[in-house]
Parts: sequence; structure tokens; C-alpha cells
Amino acid sequence: MISIQWFPPDWGFGNRIMYYNNLRQRAELDSTSWSCSSWNGCEYFSGDMLGSEQQGNLSLKPCLGERFFEWNSTSTRSIFELKEKPKLEPESVAIHFRGTDFFGWNPDAVLGEDYYMNALSEIENDVQSFYIFTDDETLLSYKTVVEYLKQNNRKVIFGENTSNRNNYIKDFSTISECDYIISSPSTYCIAAGFIGKDKKIIHSENWIHNRVDADDKFWVDLNNGGNSDYSIWRLI
Repeated sequence: MISIQWFPPDWGFGNRIMYYNNLRQRAELDSTSWSCSSWNGCEYFSGDMLGSEQQGNLSLKPCLGERFFEWNSTSTRSIFELKEKPKLEPESVAIHFRGTDFFGWNPDAVLGEDYYMNALSEIENDVQSFYIFTDDETLLSYKTVVEYLKQNNRKVIFGENTSNRNNYIKDFSTISECDYIISSPSTYCIAAGFIGKDKKIIHSENWIHNRVDADDKFWVDLNNGGNSDYSIWRLI
């Protein structure tokens, strides 16, 4: 048996999803049973999310995207099924902006307005509804996109404040059910990409090249094609 016995207390929802997914994928890969301590967010999903009441003799060390593609053995959509799925406007795109702590973590991860505007030009003729999500309304990229969409009379729907980690599931559920995602490097947005509806995902070419040059395994594997649960539709 393999277990997660604790989650790092400073991890957000996206990181918890990635870590938990690695547990389930590894157990499936090894044809072994699994168990997981209760974690903040598991209550939003259907089915057994904790496994055996016993703890395994093998504790899975904290790990994130570096194992996502390597250990893939079952569909993420079979592991994660949200109890409540929002009913969205037709032909929808989720646009996710991340600032705040990303400036300290890696400023390159705060994507610029050129990426978002070029991504919009790729899909705007095929989309009717634009769902906007951010943790930082001061971002120039966010302001530029919102102004552009409003000037062109596009249907804009604003998410909740995703910087409030106690109020995140509504936005996450909405992103997971959109037809397209203009993504950021946030695990929150990435996780919504491999849960829910199969969708077309756009990523920043500059960011991908940045992480490939740094030999960051998740992004290297994604750049090499990803898998059926998560892949790049367009690099912009």
C-alpha cells in the first residue's frame, strides 16, 4: 500500500490536486492499494477520495508536475469528478491571469499582455463567452484584455476572487467546464485543464521555452506532447 500522510500546509488547491493525482497514478501503476489523509478540497469530488483507513508502509513524498506524465496510468477524469458542475454559456473560454506571489516565485511566470492578446486573436471568432479569472486585478495584461473585450462588446463573465483560498471551487469548476483555456503556469489552472470537459488549452510559447531550457520536467514532457488528459492545443 502507498499513502499520502500529510499535505504541506502552504500548498494551494492546485498543488494538492497534483500531489493526490500522483498518489492514485502510482498506486494504479504498481497495482497496489492506496490511502490518503483527509485534505482540504477532497469534499468537492465524487467517489472515494481517501481510500483505505490504514496507512501504507510506503509514504509518497511530496511531488507535483514532475511525476504527472511519467506516472500516467489512468485518466485524471476518472479520478476527479466534481460533485457540482456549472452550466456555462455556449462556446466558452476561460482566461486565467496569475500575479501576486508569482512575482516572488518566478517573475517570468507572470505572463504579459502580448501573450493574452495573441491568444485571444487565435480563438475569438470561435468563442461567444469569455470567463475571466485572476488573483491580481492590477495586472496590465488583465486590464488590457478586459478593456479590449468590453470595447468589442464581447460577453464577459468575471469569476470570484481566486486570491481567497477559502473561496476557490466555483472558479475552478467553471474553468474545468469551459471549451478553451488561455492558461497561466498556475497548477490551479492546469488542474482545471485535466479535470472536467476535454478542452483546447493554450500556453505561452515563451514560458514553455523558458522551462524547457531549465529542464523542468513537467513542461518538458508537456512540450513533447503531454498525454490524452493534458496537452497543448496552441503555443502562442
